[in-house]
Amino acid sequence: MEPAPKQEPRVPPSSDAVPTAKFLQARITALSTTLIKRLENIFAAALDDAPTQTAAGNPSAPPSLTETSVQQFQLDVESTAVIRAAEEIMMLTRTMKEIWLFGGLDTLAADHGGKDMNGQNEAAQKKMAEDVRIVEEGFRKFLAKYETSLDLDGER
Repeated sequence: MEPAPKQEPRVPPSSDAVPTAKFLQARITALSTTLIKRLENIFAAALDDAPTQTAAGNPSAPPSLTETSVQQFQLDVESTAVIRAAEEIMMLTRTMKEIWLFGGLDTLAADHGGKDMNGQNEAAQKKMAEDVRIVEEGFRKFLAKYETSLDLDGER
């Protein structure tokens, strides 16, 4: 069993503090790593003591009561840690939703930093208009191809 990853810095306790993107990314990485490591530990504990065959073809002796108890304890500890990590991930997603909903997360400022937003909007509008025209043309071809069969189905 390996030790849990080290804890990342906490958000300052002030009520106005909004976590930075760097902090949120570090938290996501730490929680993901913890969850994966705990699952690996569960599989290692569960599969490590599987009955194996010796070179002579005889099965090995079944595990003792002590070995079974230790394995069960390890599985209990690791499964509790998996649940705790999943709960922390849920709390983090709830925090991120609150930040996003209540305006603390400005996702557009970094994307448009120092660039001509009007030029980007024009390019995006042209691209969208072209995409709409292509979809409309495809839909008209579809209707032209199947319009007769659709009318016949409706008359029956």
